[in-house]
Amino acid sequence: MTPLSLRKVNGTWFVWAVGTQSVAVASASLARHTGGPALGALASACWSVGLLQYLLIAALALARLLLEPMTPAELVPPYWVFMGAAAISVLAGAKLLELPPGHELLPHQVVLSLSTLLWSFCTWLIPLLLALGVWRHALRRRPLRYETSLWSLVFPVGMYGAATGELGRVAGWGWMTAVGTTEAWAALAVWAATFTAMLATAARAMYAKNANDAEDANRPQRPRPNGKATES
Repeated sequence: MTPLSLRKVNGTWFVWAVGTQSVAVASASLARHTGGPALGALASACWSVGLLQYLLIAALALARLLLEPMTPAELVPPYWVFMGAAAISVLAGAKLLELPPGHELLPHQVVLSLSTLLWSFCTWLIPLLLALGVWRHALRRRPLRYETSLWSLVFPVGMYGAATGELGRVAGWGWMTAVGTTEAWAALAVWAATFTAMLATAARAMYAKNANDAEDANRPQRPRPNGKATES
C-alpha cells in the first residue's frame, strides 16, 4: 500500500466538513418549524462531527503548507475552502443558537463560544490566503487567468459574509452584523469578476475557433490526381 503523502492534501479535502455542516444548517433551519426535537438533535450532532472533521483536515492542510515545499502551480484557489469550511461551521453554529429550548444537545454558551472562536480563525485566514495569492502571482509570476477552480473562491467569500451576519444577529453584536453586510458586497464583486472572466475566456475561445475555421475555408485548394480538390 502506498503511504499517504502530505503533498496529496489540498483545499478540496475540506468539502467533507462543508457537506456535514450543510446538513447541520438545513436541519437546524427546519427544526424551528417542526414540533419534535429530532432535527435539532441531528443538527447538533452534525455540527459536532463537522467540527472534528474540520480540525483534522485543517491540521493536515497546515502541515502540508509548513512542512512540504509549495510550488505556485500547487497553490490552487480551492485552498480558499479552508476558510469557507470554517465559515459554514460558524453559520451552522448560529443556526443552532436559534433552536427552540429543549431541542439542542449542546449548551448555548458552548456553541456561542466555539462559533466565535471559529469566526476569529477564519477571519485570520483571509489575510494569510491573500498573502499566498500575492506570493503566487506577483512574486512567483504565475499568470492570473480564468480557470474553473476560481469558482472555489466565490463560496468561501460569500459564506464568510453570511456567517458573520448571522452570528452577529443571533449574538446581538451589531458591529459584526455590519461587517457581514459590507462583506456581502465583496462576495458579489468576486462572483461578478469570476463570471466576467468566464465569459471573456469563452468568447476568446469561440473567436479563435471561428478564425481557424475561416482560415481553413479560405485556404486554396489544388486538384488531386483523381480530379478532386485537395488543400495546398
